[in-house]
Amino acid sequence: MKSKKNKAEGEKGRKGEREIALLSRYFFFVSILSLVLLNFGCQPNPTIMKDVAPPPTPMETVETKKTSFEQDLRDMQAANFDNILVFRRKDGGTFDKDDRKYLRENTPPETNRFISSDDGKAFIAGSGFGFPPEQMEALRNRFIVEDYSKPKIKEAANKAVNTQPNTGNRNSSNATVKP
Repeated sequence: MKSKKNKAEGEKGRKGEREIALLSRYFFFVSILSLVLLNFGCQPNPTIMKDVAPPPTPMETVETKKTSFEQDLRDMQAANFDNILVFRRKDGGTFDKDDRKYLRENTPPETNRFISSDDGKAFIAGSGFGFPPEQMEALRNRFIVEDYSKPKIKEAANKAVNTQPNTGNRNSSNATVKP
């Protein structure tokens, strides 16, 4: 009887082992299938991807803001300078290195601000102090000078220019201060 009992228990054991092996295979298959489905479920929907707007283009390099002469002049006046002078080349060209050097050398050191304007064809100088007559004479010999100073300052500058003796080198367009 022992043998029948052992046989029955052996068959039950093998049957249990088969069931466990079958369950583990089933579990393995289900887990692989779940991972595959999960992987496919995480893919983006192609129709949604087509509808998405393209990413913004990278910003272009920022260039120096170009302003008009009028805007530069208003900015200088808003800075409340007493003396505002605009220098232009007599031939209407753009300022070169020598012109800039000459302008710096013949303006008082108290000149607070210079702005290149009109695509380099004009320089606007702002100062709280007046320009000495000899420096104005040197600047007028090389450049066209336009005066946008405050009215009281402009009157004083006109008096200083008109009291100087005529040297003969001035031409009439440079002898007076232009508004």
